[in-house]
Amino acid sequence: MTAVSFGFPAPGAFGPSHATIGTFDGVHRGHQALLKTLVAGARSAGAASVLITFEPHPRCVLDPDHCPPNLTTLDEKTWLLDQMGLDHVVVIPFTPQIGALSAAAFMQRLLRGMEIRRMVVGENHRFGHGQRGDSAFLRRFGARHGFTVEVAPTVLRGREPISSSRIRRLVLLGQVRAAAQLLGRDYAIRSIVEHGAKRGRQLGFPTANLRIAPNKLIPPNAIYASRVDIDGQTYGGATSIGFRPTFGGNTLTVEAFVLDFDGDLYERLITVWLVQRLRAEKRFASVPALQQQMARDVENARRILSHS
Repeated sequence: MTAVSFGFPAPGAFGPSHATIGTFDGVHRGHQALLKTLVAGARSAGAASVLITFEPHPRCVLDPDHCPPNLTTLDEKTWLLDQMGLDHVVVIPFTPQIGALSAAAFMQRLLRGMEIRRMVVGENHRFGHGQRGDSAFLRRFGARHGFTVEVAPTVLRGREPISSSRIRRLVLLGQVRAAAQLLGRDYAIRSIVEHGAKRGRQLGFPTANLRIAPNKLIPPNAIYASRVDIDGQTYGGATSIGFRPTFGGNTLTVEAFVLDFDGDLYERLITVWLVQRLRAEKRFASVPALQQQMARDVENARRILSHS
C-alpha cells in the first residue's frame, strides 16, 4: 500500500529512491505511462518509487483567479496512485514560501530526506521559482548529486498531448466519454454518502448523496449513466447532478440511484464513475412527470451500461 506523508521528508527518511515531481491531477494516461516507467525502474533497482506532489495546486496559490478545479481530490489521487504500485507519495503543502524556492533550493530540501538515484519527469514539466526547474536543469543538478534523469515522452491522443487542462475542458462540457479516453477510465467522484432531503426515497428512487469536496470539478448539471463501486462490488447507476429544480432547490447535489441495490449507504465511501450524459437537468411541471422521467432515465442507463 502506498505510504502518504506530508512536508519535506525528514533527514534520512528515504533510502535509495526513484522519484518524480508534479501535480498529477487526474492521474491520466500520460501520467500513467510515466509512473509505470518510474515504478518498474525502481523495482528493478531495489529502490523505492516516490512521487512528490503539491496541495493545493500551485496555481491556486500563485494565481488564485485562475485556480483550476481538481480532476482528482488528494484522496482520489492517492487512491489511484496506490493502484499504480507506488511506494510513497510525498505531499508538499504549497505556500507562497514554497513557490519562492528556486529549483535548486527545492531539490536540496528533498535531498536531505531521500537518496535520489533516478528521476523521471515529463517533457514539459517545470518547477521552482520562475519555472526554471526543467529537465535540462535536473540533468545538470543530477550530475552533481549522483542521480540520473529520464524524460518520459508526451502521450498523444488525436494528435494532441493528453493533459489535465484538456480533460478539464471536456468534463466542464459534460463530455465524460471523451474525457474517459484521455483518463484511461471513466471520470470519478469518490466520496462519503451524507444525509440529504430524502426526495429520491419519496419519489421511489432512493439516492446516495455524495459529499462534494472543495474545488472538486463537477460536470454540468445533468443526468448521467454511471457505475457505482461499493465495498468492492460494482453496480449500475443513474446519477443526478444539479439543484433539484422541480423542488426549488438552491444547493448543488450529486445523487446516485444505485441499480439493484438495497442497503444503507450513509457515511460509507463509494465511487461513482460517470459513463455517459443522458440528458440535461430539467424542471418538471409535476411530481408524477418527474417520476416518469426518472424511470426512463434508469432504463436508458441500463441500456447504455449493458453496451459499455
